[in-house]
Amino acid sequence: MLTKFAFTILLFTQCSTAEDESHLQPSNKINQGSLTGKYMESRNGRQFSAYLGIPYAEPPIGNLRFKAPIPGAPWKGNLKATEHGAMCPQEDPILKLPYMGDENCLFLNVYTPQLTTSDSRSFAVMIFIHGGGFVCGTGNSYGPDYLLDEDIVLVTFNYRLGPLGFMSTGDEILPGNNGLKDQSLALKWVNQNIRAFGGDPKRITIFGESAGAASVHFHMFSPLSRGLFSAAISQSGTVFSTWALTDKKFVVGNTKKLAQYVGCSTDNHYDMIECLRSADEMKLVESRRIFYEWDIEPLMVFTAVVEDDTEGSFLPDSPLNILKSGKYANVPWITGVNSAEGAFRVAGIHKDKKLLRELDEDFNRIMAITFISKDPQFEHIAKRIRKFYFGNKQIGENTILDAVDLYSDIIIIPATHLSVELHLKYSKQPVYYYLFSHSIQHSFAELIGVPSFRYGAGHLDEALLQFPVGLMLRAMDQEDLRYSRLLISMWTNFAAYGNPTPETGSLITSKWEPVTTTALEYYHIGGGVHTSSNLYSERIQFWKQINKEMKLSMRDEL
Repeated sequence: MLTKFAFTILLFTQCSTAEDESHLQPSNKINQGSLTGKYMESRNGRQFSAYLGIPYAEPPIGNLRFKAPIPGAPWKGNLKATEHGAMCPQEDPILKLPYMGDENCLFLNVYTPQLTTSDSRSFAVMIFIHGGGFVCGTGNSYGPDYLLDEDIVLVTFNYRLGPLGFMSTGDEILPGNNGLKDQSLALKWVNQNIRAFGGDPKRITIFGESAGAASVHFHMFSPLSRGLFSAAISQSGTVFSTWALTDKKFVVGNTKKLAQYVGCSTDNHYDMIECLRSADEMKLVESRRIFYEWDIEPLMVFTAVVEDDTEGSFLPDSPLNILKSGKYANVPWITGVNSAEGAFRVAGIHKDKKLLRELDEDFNRIMAITFISKDPQFEHIAKRIRKFYFGNKQIGENTILDAVDLYSDIIIIPATHLSVELHLKYSKQPVYYYLFSHSIQHSFAELIGVPSFRYGAGHLDEALLQFPVGLMLRAMDQEDLRYSRLLISMWTNFAAYGNPTPETGSLITSKWEPVTTTALEYYHIGGGVHTSSNLYSERIQFWKQINKEMKLSMRDEL
């Protein structure tokens, strides 16, 4: 969820790699014009071409702020595509990183094994959607070093975040979901241009982690993205995650609160948005702090909403209704979770003894804030949650891993399980379900929490084995390297063949079969690889019961 948020967002981290300056630079021509890239080298020493900072949309500035994206115009002359474009305006609530970015940020990067345009080979395409809780992140942070050892074309990109990407007035003035509409336009750009980079437009896999994973799932339900991809992978996030899709009234209320904060009248939506178009972008981004009630909660203030069913709508109905209707992208789908998803959130609480004490002493109120619940009956639910995870124990140093389980379930795991159940019921295409439990040497949680503490396989950790990401760019031990190669092999197999394990061998030692029964078979990646079923069954059943009693995003949807 808001994991790779910013840190992955770290632009001061160079996304890759050793360059080979001794060769001429690669050049290409696409619909918008000519461009020159640069050569780079993968982890195993393979040379590939990189084209960075390509504008896929017009800058969403001035009168285009808060509007759906417009395709990028042709440029004159030759575009020097050798440096990343700016990240979108943001600040990171998890890593406490300050404001950074620029509104002129709708750029993408293409990495391809094609060294010259005379190369006639055609490669499967993988489009990565970064996470960050829809508040921070950048495609620039996800380097190609590992994936470009394989025969795929990789595309990463930026999209609008926070209020600039997800505010809504709930009507035609600002329907919402502009960040997701940016993503959809990027997918369209890839379909129109990727053949020039050696990519096969009939084999396009979209994949993402956290908010990027939920985004991937959203595209499966969006009419704007239909037909733009042939397979999908959601790592630690789906549309049914509690934070991914919010009640429209909640987002509209937050939009008005933000407008008042920056000095704009809320008397009518048109004038309010016109006023917000001239507001300072830094103040808009930093305004999320006015919503905090405990630490950085609630985290998700501006997220996706269901729009009115009109032309240009990204999400014209609830995902569940769309799934039932059959009007969704019926493509093969990989989805799964990490065993300690909640580690990134608990780590910060663990490090701050004041927050840890408050979580123990004021648990019921904090849970109500986390779930954005004003229901006076929620206290009863909070007590049940505490009893289930902690029994009669104090929340403190000795129950950190119990807290990790709690936040793992609040943020990711039961919602993913529900998504698999629903796809098994309504979808005709295979669903591959996984659990990643390998505890990597340098986890994301260690950046936030107590460095010596082992939180487990946390949120984002599997992505650190797929990309050299931001602050986490550290040497892997042999076990991490083995799992890195395993994940990359399975993910690129899926992109190329629609099957993550078309054959087994010394690296992939067992077949990964799609889900076929209500026990929801899953592929356990950790301690080797093997198939199991009934993932965290007691916890899943507990949340099914709790969700019947709560009226929140995942619950209202059903």
